[in-house]
Amino acid sequence: MENIRRKKWLGIAERYPNLKSDEQQRIQERMREWAGLSPEQRAKVRDSYKEFNQMPSEQKQVVKQKWEAYSNLSPEEKQRVRQSGKSTQLLAPASEPKAAPPDNSTHTEANGTLPAPSTTGEATKNQ
Repeated sequence: MENIRRKKWLGIAERYPNLKSDEQQRIQERMREWAGLSPEQRAKVRDSYKEFNQMPSEQKQVVKQKWEAYSNLSPEEKQRVRQSGKSTQLLAPASEPKAAPPDNSTHTEANGTLPAPSTTGEATKNQ
C-alpha cells in the first residue's frame, strides 16, 4: 500500500471511535463497497475523483446539483435514467428537479464508480 493511502487509512482508524454510530455505519458501508470493486474499477474511481477535484468550483456545483437531483429520483426513474444514458436535462429549477441522468461516466455505480464526493467522508472514497 502506498504511504499516502496508508496514512489516510490510519487517520480514519484514529477518528473512527469518536464518530457517531451513523457515521461509523456509513464508513463501514463505503468500505464494503470499495472492497467489492475490482482494481480497475478502483483506478477509475480515483481518476474520476481527481478530475472532480480539479474542476472549477462552478462546475463542481453543477455536478453536485445533478447528483442531488438524481439521488432524489425513485428507483424506477433511476433505472430509466441509467438505461437512457442522457445527462443533458438533469438540472431543473430548484423547486422541481427533472428526471434526467447524471453524467454516467463519473457518478453511477453501474459503471463501477461512486457518487460525487460529499463534504464528509471523502477519504473513504480514495482508499
